[in-house]
Amino acid sequence: MRRIVILGGGTAGTMVANKLRATETPSALQITVVDRDDEHHYQPGYLFIPFGTYTRDQVVKPRRRFLRPGIDLVLAEIEKVDADAKAVHLAGERTLEYDTLIIATGVQPRPDQTPGADGPGVHHFYDLEASLRLKEALREFPGGRLVVHI
Repeated sequence: MRRIVILGGGTAGTMVANKLRATETPSALQITVVDRDDEHHYQPGYLFIPFGTYTRDQVVKPRRRFLRPGIDLVLAEIEKVDADAKAVHLAGERTLEYDTLIIATGVQPRPDQTPGADGPGVHHFYDLEASLRLKEALREFPGGRLVVHI
């Protein structure tokens, strides 16, 4: 049996896991998705939270809901990837061995790394918390300047 470990259960990791699961049976191909939590975020929905179109509950769902049967979901922090040993070391001293490793951990925007792109009155919606802060800022906006990164 071949073993595929996918690091990241976001959109890309979920899509590749589901596509692979459709190609072979669980007895021929073991697929394990690893992520630190069970919350799948529909990131395009973040834009609609500040304007009241979506709520947090509409953009955050359990990861398992989007994975086909026959895909293992492991909720743990990744501590180390040992490419030579073909092993992923997880928090709690658990190790997953693999034949193929797919890294789909996504990106983390860093507006704080760009001068002027962070601070009072400057907002973005790249993550859930920022989207919720923008919603509050728009609700309380007295007028003046409000910068939103798109």
